[in-house]
Amino acid sequence: MEARHYVDFQLGPRPSPIGAALALRVLHGVFALYPGQYALALPDYPRSFPRLRVFAASRENLDRLVAAGEAALQEIGRFAYPKAVPEDFAGPWISYRRYRIPSRKAERKPDGNLRLRRIQAADTAELPYFALRSQSNGQAWRLYVEAQPGSTPGPAEPDAYGLATASRPFALPRLP
Repeated sequence: MEARHYVDFQLGPRPSPIGAALALRVLHGVFALYPGQYALALPDYPRSFPRLRVFAASRENLDRLVAAGEAALQEIGRFAYPKAVPEDFAGPWISYRRYRIPSRKAERKPDGNLRLRRIQAADTAELPYFALRSQSNGQAWRLYVEAQPGSTPGPAEPDAYGLATASRPFALPRLP
């Protein structure tokens, strides 16, 4: 997927982290149906989420996203008109990555504190997060997002949340 088009999802009149998490849950469902087709950006990073930006390779992919998610998202916000990334874009590129917090079971030592240290580091860095709930096991968890300066564009292989991973990094254009 190459980021050639994008659409903003503007959260309601009073954006909230809860609304952003609900929006991401719906977007995640569409992203999972069409793996690798959509990439998520947080254009107002590091502020909380007044809007979410979704990139795709084509306008048709964005139309499919809007059609699939619009009904479920109408209570918490609205999609803006899709736009094309300028062909001659030479501005900054940003990589939005999931900041990994290991599970309690992943601790290498019985009384380890790696999980606690990672959570404290994320909170100290004031990384934004989505408060989510697993549909498979019902557990609540936080999806922390870290933005890092990226290199020039290239093909993207986003995960099911539209984010870059350590094994598949990519960058998106930082547009106003």
